[in-house]
Amino acid sequence: MRSGRTTGRLAAALAVREAAEAAAAGEPLPDVTRAEAVLAALQSLSTCAAAVERWDPVRSRHETLASSGYVADALAAMESAFHEDPLFPAVRASGRPLRVCDIAPADRRGPMFERVITPLRYVDGVSLCLSAGGRYVGSLHASTASEGVDDEAVGWLRLLRADLASLVDPLGGQVPVVPGDGGVLAWAPADGRLLALTPCAHPSLVAGPLAALLHPSAWPSRLGRHLLVLRGAELTAVEARPAGRWVVVEHRPGEAPAGLSLRELEVLCGLAEGETNRMVARSLGVTERTVATHVEHLLAKLGAGNRAAAAAFAVGAGLVRLPA
Repeated sequence: MRSGRTTGRLAAALAVREAAEAAAAGEPLPDVTRAEAVLAALQSLSTCAAAVERWDPVRSRHETLASSGYVADALAAMESAFHEDPLFPAVRASGRPLRVCDIAPADRRGPMFERVITPLRYVDGVSLCLSAGGRYVGSLHASTASEGVDDEAVGWLRLLRADLASLVDPLGGQVPVVPGDGGVLAWAPADGRLLALTPCAHPSLVAGPLAALLHPSAWPSRLGRHLLVLRGAELTAVEARPAGRWVVVEHRPGEAPAGLSLRELEVLCGLAEGETNRMVARSLGVTERTVATHVEHLLAKLGAGNRAAAAAFAVGAGLVRLPA
């Protein structure tokens, strides 16, 4: 016969699955609704305290989405120090729940023990790191004051890990792993929501004239779009690709095609915009003769027979000039 505790956990599991399926289907579930579903699931594990933490990649710390039972100091420790705990790398890499009772006594140290478990006299507890599409998105914590975390609870967390992660992830698990050597943004064109996924992300990229160019309606194909953005003396490679209802925008320092100089790129932008040598010279503050020399050089580097061919190359490369 199924116990009342198991029945409660099953009900909580079904609620998590329903919420995760709704999020995956694109339903606009508020963050508070997602977090409450996850917190209710943790509370079904017969714990006296529970917390749902989301990772903020820009601030490099966690933020509490929902909690019950933990005092403010304990939550502050989870937010600022859990990722610095000596056990964090192993918990994150394994993707499995870790109970306090399964940690060797010699390894029971670090900020989670020093600031949460020991001072608050918790008997046992469990932590789980969550990832979605290869991205670390947050963690779950639950503690007990009078009994241990049972094996059924650990197995339950393992089975629901993907659903729990999709609810903690602000992107609903729709955005795959992102590279670590550039800026990455997640943008929802439908409502303008914008999330930085790496510390060096520049949200300003999807503001102003670039927003229209990066919108899916302006893509040359459903696979996305590549732009080479020239702004002042900076050249930035920008890639937009679909991820469910989101658009992933990646950016990193760009490399000039065909070895063109910065000035030649500026002249090429003018050609692509249909400007005459006189118009280009006026905008750059140089003479027409200088522009003509730059045109001659860039045609040779591109292997283009005329200005029209050079302009077509610029369009194909996604070259865009923005005001400095």
